[in-house]
Amino acid sequence: MSLGAKLLNPSLPVVFFEVVPPAANKPEAVEAMVAEMGRVRLLADAINLPEIRDESPSRGGARTSAFVPRVEPRTLGARLRRELGVEVVVNRAVVYEPDPLPWFRETHAAYGIADVVLVGRESSRIAYPGPSVTDAAEQVRAAQLPISLGGITIPSRVREAERIRRKHAAGLTFFTTQILFDPNDIVWLIQRLNGLEARIFLSFAPVSHPRDLEFLRWLGADIPPDLDRFLLLDDGRRLAPPERCLERSLDLAQRILMEVFDNLPPDPPLIGLNVEHINRRNWAPAMAMLERLGNLYADLVLARARV
Repeated sequence: MSLGAKLLNPSLPVVFFEVVPPAANKPEAVEAMVAEMGRVRLLADAINLPEIRDESPSRGGARTSAFVPRVEPRTLGARLRRELGVEVVVNRAVVYEPDPLPWFRETHAAYGIADVVLVGRESSRIAYPGPSVTDAAEQVRAAQLPISLGGITIPSRVREAERIRRKHAAGLTFFTTQILFDPNDIVWLIQRLNGLEARIFLSFAPVSHPRDLEFLRWLGADIPPDLDRFLLLDDGRRLAPPERCLERSLDLAQRILMEVFDNLPPDPPLIGLNVEHINRRNWAPAMAMLERLGNLYADLVLARARV
């Protein structure tokens, strides 16, 4: 069964593992990643590869290090498919080229990739040459390309349910959330998506060090103000050991996942799981999260399917 078919099958759990492609000038890092993905394929239905671009000055906060060009996601994805037989999802920022269709045609025909997350503009203050996510999706559908289209959702954003419904009407069938650290916004969003025939992937990333939250804040993740104290400190004062921080991070992710399933509306969208590997130090924590959350998530989906 293709990944596109799995995405819309309510009886099947679907798990993504999101990992940033390695630096383009480090072939040894590419080889290491390919080897590591051999283990991931036993725990996830697909590898989710984001597209990393040099951010504009509009992003909040100063960059802490120089931009590092990365291996193109579809190039890495084609190799992972060929050598490991794993399904691949690639992300594509559609706003940078006036005509998105040549890239989509080439990605499917030459790279064998049929599942793409469409990424929109980074800033409302910039005039981009390319189409919006909705317009790009409509063009891909009009061209009748055999590609499953996804998008990104920010649960805390105003009128997010309406945005998702418009994008779904344009052809998007799955959405990955921003990394979640609080259940309230995602539970609220899922309830307002009652009746939507799409899959919403709940995204989680392990936290085991203060730099993890610092990096996630710089990326724009919605992080509660007291999360540092809850995850990283003992007695509200001293830094907790990394293994204790990770355990708290895993417990929080499990609680959010269970709260979503406990508060599903009568006819909910399908729920997916997306575990993100945010830095090299967090490889082992990300694998621990993938295994633990993956098992819990599969049990929740199967229990609901039996009901």
